[in-house]
Amino acid sequence: MTPGGGFAPSALVLIAAALLRIPARRVRALALGDEGALRDWIANESATRLAEARRDARIVAERLERMGARVVALGTPSYPAGLRDLRDPPPMLFVRGSLPERARWREGTAIVGARDADADACAFARAFARVAPGPIVSGLALGIDAVAHEGALDVGTPTLAYVAHGFGATYPPEHRDLEDRIVDGGGAILTESLPGEAVRPYALVRRDRLQAAHAAAIVLVASATDGGAMHALAAARKLDRPRYALEPRDDSAYVGNGRAIAEGAAALSWDIANARAAIATLANCNVTTIGGDATS
Repeated sequence: MTPGGGFAPSALVLIAAALLRIPARRVRALALGDEGALRDWIANESATRLAEARRDARIVAERLERMGARVVALGTPSYPAGLRDLRDPPPMLFVRGSLPERARWREGTAIVGARDADADACAFARAFARVAPGPIVSGLALGIDAVAHEGALDVGTPTLAYVAHGFGATYPPEHRDLEDRIVDGGGAILTESLPGEAVRPYALVRRDRLQAAHAAAIVLVASATDGGAMHALAAARKLDRPRYALEPRDDSAYVGNGRAIAEGAAALSWDIANARAAIATLANCNVTTIGGDATS
């Protein structure tokens, strides 16, 4: 097999565009089949740079193949439907693991919170992930993200991790095993970053919007007001997603929860049964399959 031989030409074009740092709006147009955008791009690049990009795209594709990863482009049936609600949906995602063949309109529960959350918050997040409507969506970070993924894995619920690193540069590195277990458990790892790209602060913030957009609702377990999880809550607010925050305790670690509730998030009980009941309608409501009929 030639390098990248398992990738469609359209995917190789998108990878080449990403390598050339083509503006995202133009890459989105390419992903949606706008041939005019492709012509404009070719006209503004030198033959040498285009040849290098084609070569490098095949090298990237070969690396993705070795990792068991693929490209899921905007406009394709398996592209996560909720992401289309974003003003700036990723033109493509690099994906390891399983996604529905036909994406459904917003699905699952995003569970987010602090990396240094206390034991009670972590215990709640893991227990809640076992009973919340799946898939469980989080970000592979230390603390709440990790225990939310673990809770889903405990009971065989698929879990999705939107990450800010490229495949082969897992962040944090101690979660390489968790990445593999998520994939083996029927879930997926999804990223906008090219293989090998290390995490960057801005990429973490951009990752947060993907968690919020994918899910039918988002739950904040514990956060300070300046915690990274607050970015996900802000994105969910802009997208008009149902937002929940665990009832804050008299502790600075939960000040973000109080702010989220003041800004319209529903307070969520620490009692797992009551918390599950508060969002039970998510599991029972109709969802729309893109290009198909409503299903229950």
